[in-house]
Amino acid sequence: MTFNLFPCPVEVIPNAVTDLEIFYLKKKIKDIKHLHHQTIKGNGFSTHNPHETYPLLSDDIHVKLQSMVDDYNMKVGNVPSLIQYVWSNIQHKNSILKEHCHPQSLVSGALYINVDKDCKIYFHNPNPYIYFTPKDKVTPYNMEHQFLKVANGTLILFPSWLRHGKDDEVNTMDDRIVISFNAL
Repeated sequence: MTFNLFPCPVEVIPNAVTDLEIFYLKKKIKDIKHLHHQTIKGNGFSTHNPHETYPLLSDDIHVKLQSMVDDYNMKVGNVPSLIQYVWSNIQHKNSILKEHCHPQSLVSGALYINVDKDCKIYFHNPNPYIYFTPKDKVTPYNMEHQFLKVANGTLILFPSWLRHGKDDEVNTMDDRIVISFNAL
């Protein structure tokens, strides 16, 4: 019998926002000045700034996403957490989202606003010794990372400590837009 002892709960919620909400969010994001950020290599920009926040989400969208965070927390046994910090990223062709995590929060979310059919998010195995383990074959137990394909409107919720991004995955489209948030 096999026991999955240390799963990482990653929730995929397709169509978390409507096409109309995506239109609203895209317009709002385009009106905000984005700057270079260390997690995006190349031609990409972000509003991520711990000293300034932007009201990206309407009250309705915020409430909807908070409800999804509440459901996730209940499902995985977390204490309740509130969406506290929201930012947007715009990546252009040949940019790279570097591997990183979100310290000092419980749950992180990525809401995909403008992506193509090849868009994905990579998650890295939290076992620090996985890279030193000899492998006879690749299985879900010894993979160094896995990816999830995403589409417009998809929300991904995950533990903030889970490393994501990939230092060698090159974005192939212009205006790849993602809204990210942390819940504390």
